[in-house]
Amino acid sequence: MGLEYDFDIVAIAPDEVDPEHGMAAVTGHRAVRASFRNVQAVEALHSASPKIQRIFLESGFSLEPKGHSLPHGVFLSEDTQDRERILKRLFANIRNMGVQGEYCGEFDFWHFLDDVRRARPRANAARKAQDPAPTTPHPRAENKPKRRSVQGRIGFALGLAVVVIVVLRYLASEGTAP
Repeated sequence: MGLEYDFDIVAIAPDEVDPEHGMAAVTGHRAVRASFRNVQAVEALHSASPKIQRIFLESGFSLEPKGHSLPHGVFLSEDTQDRERILKRLFANIRNMGVQGEYCGEFDFWHFLDDVRRARPRANAARKAQDPAPTTPHPRAENKPKRRSVQGRIGFALGLAVVVIVVLRYLASEGTAP
């Protein structure tokens, strides 16, 4: 069974400095970030390469678990616009920065995209944040995974290329230009 990649929109105080991004929240939109509900999904993202983590951070995702007590595949309907804005930024960052050849660890892009695609809004859901579960510290250098073989790298690169194509087709079907 795979991880659940549900995420929720968490508000940031407009005058608060976002410690993960090192800058004040952007004006013009509600100051928010996306936080995965599942602690294992966050740990999987922590095990990915620093470039993958940076792409998610710069897109507006948090590397700390925090979310609502909603069931899998459901998000608050009031978060739809912020969610779409963050996902568009994520897809643009993936396209611009590239993820080819990057180590993803246990983080499964296919499953993440499937969860994003299948998620549906839930109207009139109460906004109750759960207390975040304690997280494990970042993996140290001595815990880095072994290098992949050439065949593994080629397979990973091809798989990642397919992910990028799927993301671009998804954006095209939603009416946004890459």
